[in-house]
Amino acid sequence: MLSSLRLIRKSGLNSHLASFGHVSHRTKGPSRSQSTFTDKRHHLGVETVEGKIDIDSFRRIAWDLKTPLLLRASHKFPANEKWFQFSESGSYPSFSPYFLPFADRIFPYEFTISRTSPHSMSGSEHEILSDFREWLLKQHEDKEPPLTAMVEAVVKSIITEASYRHSPSNFQQFDAPMALMMAACQFNENKDPSKRLKNLYVAQSDLSHLPEPLFADLPVPDIVKRAGKGDVYSSSIWLGLQPTYTPLHRDPNPNLFCQLVGSKRIRLMAPDLGEGVYIRVRKELGLTGSSRLRGTEMMGGRERQLLHDAVWGDASISEVLVNPTDALFVPMGWWHSVASDGIEGNLNASVNWWFR
Repeated sequence: MLSSLRLIRKSGLNSHLASFGHVSHRTKGPSRSQSTFTDKRHHLGVETVEGKIDIDSFRRIAWDLKTPLLLRASHKFPANEKWFQFSESGSYPSFSPYFLPFADRIFPYEFTISRTSPHSMSGSEHEILSDFREWLLKQHEDKEPPLTAMVEAVVKSIITEASYRHSPSNFQQFDAPMALMMAACQFNENKDPSKRLKNLYVAQSDLSHLPEPLFADLPVPDIVKRAGKGDVYSSSIWLGLQPTYTPLHRDPNPNLFCQLVGSKRIRLMAPDLGEGVYIRVRKELGLTGSSRLRGTEMMGGRERQLLHDAVWGDASISEVLVNPTDALFVPMGWWHSVASDGIEGNLNASVNWWFR
């Protein structure tokens, strides 16, 4: 595992990243006007409100009843406009030049790797990572760029993991600069989805650890500040290359989940129903433990597969599609699983606040 790996460089990464290639003219991407009415509908079992909602209505519809609520076109942050840019077709999002000054900042990464024999690496993450490394080297023929050390470490870890037939996990965690995600986005842009780097995820990174300008681009929503006591328990940014995934779990506090770029599907279960599904899977595995920890047991191996089958294989479970500027309120104790929706290798970004 790569839990202790940190590529901390105080200089040089910004210039390396800026010179990876010519930045073509980009569009801001599709925009969506916000509604001013609150016509209530049900979206696959979850009540939906279009546009902004006043705090009293939110309390009455969702907060007091402790029921999920999808808020369409309700939360557009400065980050939506400033952090991202799109290809000419508007179909491929990546980071804008605004992000370059923050390329050196260290973030917690996850990388989920398909189970692959070390003797059959064609088309695997190993092969794609090797291509990514070669691509990085071509950008700097005079010297090896610092990010290649990161890529080489991941490749070695994949080979080591694959060499153990009974390895319980194909889930990697490590710390690395934001430059890694930014470079991976550029590497993916003109490639077929089957040849793109994917499953790379800056997951559950505390907003308070962001540089001040980025932190200011994600102001705390009024719902978080005013619906309850105004106490923000925690908050996180999620930046990943699709597919990204979080298995079934529940949170100890209410959660407002907001989508910035790309889309995510979220499956929701009431506390008693979700508890039954989770306990059944854990019993089948002979396991005990927390449903709130994002660790190797939950993210890799047989537990991940059984949780996925139990949640996503049941068409009766409520599901919502959360698009950019949408928000989903998840009450305390409600079980949920989150999966990106869209083309593999595309950038997906979300933010959330746990509050009370």
